[in-house]
Amino acid sequence: MKYLYRLNYPENWDAATPVAIALHGMGTDYHDLQPVLDEIAPTEIQISVQGDLPFQQGYMFFKTDFVRGTSAEQDTIGSTVKNVHDFICELLAQEGLNDHPLHYLGFSQGAILGTGLVTAYPDLFDQVELFSGRLPQFIEAQLTSDLSGQHQSPRIFISQGLLDPLFHPEVGRHLNEIFSQHFSHVHYHEYQVGHGIAPQTLRDVLAENQNH
Repeated sequence: MKYLYRLNYPENWDAATPVAIALHGMGTDYHDLQPVLDEIAPTEIQISVQGDLPFQQGYMFFKTDFVRGTSAEQDTIGSTVKNVHDFICELLAQEGLNDHPLHYLGFSQGAILGTGLVTAYPDLFDQVELFSGRLPQFIEAQLTSDLSGQHQSPRIFISQGLLDPLFHPEVGRHLNEIFSQHFSHVHYHEYQVGHGIAPQTLRDVLAENQNH
């Protein structure tokens, strides 16, 4: 299989138990989002996927040495989105989890890939959290060319740090604006943090789920 992964089953689960799939940011590994999974998906089957490219002390899913908005970005991120999708489908089939509800959460690179996954496969996930990501131009173009209107699923939670040095608040607001035009259930939150996930972010995710 293309990616290393960590798979955790809860003590009690059945055919209706959701599968939570987590993708990390640059320079970390599949352990990085485990505290987030334990907070917002403690009773779900948890799959933490690890990037396949070494970067600093960890890994990344795609290289970022391209000019944004060019075909190079589409080729790089687009092919990674397909690779991740195919990996998820292969792993679910291998584990006999094909019919389980799917929950996606991604941070930074994981969130960027999440925008591509929900655009290309809008019916794949029931619940999505995109933490500190951005919307690539080619994915926005795909959404704009979609004439089918708003998709009823998934439920999408977007978080943005107001002090984020990598993706300024306008980046998160733009993602929210575009996604809200194409998906029916989008919730956007900003926090007084940098490029990271605040404790309040996870409390807000849980609150949104309880209101569903």
